[in-house]
Amino acid sequence: MSEQKKIIIDKPDSDGFEVDWNTIEEEYKKSRSKRHHRHHHHHRRKHSSSNSSSNSSHSSTSKKKKMKKWKKVTLGIIIFLLSIILAGVIAFFVLRDIGKQNMTTKELKMNIPDFVDYYKDGGKYIEYKGHTYEFNENQSWILFLGIDNTKMEKQTVAGTSGQADALYLLVFNLKTGKIRTLVINRDTMTDINIYDVGGNYVGSKRKQLCLAYAYGSTPANSAQNQVKSVERLLYNIPITSYYSIDLSAIKILNDDIGGVTLTPNYTFGSFTKGQSVTLKGDRAEEFVRKRDITLLDDHTRRIECQKQYISAFADQIVPSIRKDFRVPISLYSDSSDYSYSNMGIPELVFLSSSLATTYSGIDFVGTPGTYKMVKGDSSAEYILEQEKFFQTILDLFYTRVDSQ
Repeated sequence: MSEQKKIIIDKPDSDGFEVDWNTIEEEYKKSRSKRHHRHHHHHRRKHSSSNSSSNSSHSSTSKKKKMKKWKKVTLGIIIFLLSIILAGVIAFFVLRDIGKQNMTTKELKMNIPDFVDYYKDGGKYIEYKGHTYEFNENQSWILFLGIDNTKMEKQTVAGTSGQADALYLLVFNLKTGKIRTLVINRDTMTDINIYDVGGNYVGSKRKQLCLAYAYGSTPANSAQNQVKSVERLLYNIPITSYYSIDLSAIKILNDDIGGVTLTPNYTFGSFTKGQSVTLKGDRAEEFVRKRDITLLDDHTRRIECQKQYISAFADQIVPSIRKDFRVPISLYSDSSDYSYSNMGIPELVFLSSSLATTYSGIDFVGTPGTYKMVKGDSSAEYILEQEKFFQTILDLFYTRVDSQ
């Protein structure tokens, strides 16, 4: 180690002192090294802080992008769902309008009886007994046929297809929502079309109305032949919609709605007058179908039971339709193997919406007439009182437009 060099600094009015420059240089270097280290460390901290800020900014941007993406996806889902709902609403109204058009009579070509004073436009306007009537175009109607057959066979021999034990024409007023139902006695004497076993038209013959169904070779032919006979009975008022069902399948519709509760007005079969009962299964069929054929007019009692059942069924099903318009479609589908109809989805949608929004009960309208036993006819004959019946048709399908 080299010898340290000492320098004497003169100081006024004092003795001189020695300075060790090597030591001072070393201390200076150390001091400088420490300052550089602190500066570098501060720079690193600043740089780290800068990176942290940058990372924070990047994270925030990423979150915003994710939020925007989530909002876009949510908006897309909402638009998609609204589109489905809108499409459903549009489809509903389109189907409803089609159904309404299909079930509304557009042209009349009535066969007006001779005792009518005057008519024009195919029967749109009628003058009868000093009053003027106009056909009500704000109505639609359905002919309900209850058939006494074990099943709806696709092909049968004409004359063996069963009979229409129940015939009800349900007339809907499209403005008021009121339903009036013409109860047509199955034994009413009228002209029906006759076909041979080969399905060939033979001609027409005056027989019980219910027999028209028997002369079809398929459910469609039978229903159409029955409809034609009813139209003749109604002076050729056109029937645009009909529904026929095997009466043994009533229990299917009945049980689909949980059964029908009512209080019988007659004692017959397994039923007692005045004792409330919830009809299920075979008892529903028994209530609407059972008839004592040894009695001339027991069908009139059966009609009263059918009317009571129809009212109770309607009162029970309408609240369900108000919750879900698809209920009639479901019932229609469940009974398809035992029924035939010319109605489709549009008509069912129209009926469902009409019942759900305006239903206020059913009024039944009878057909005035009397029963007679005729020699040579094993079945009773129901003879209409023609003028009273025509007045019933005016009250049901027409509006009186002259001064009251």
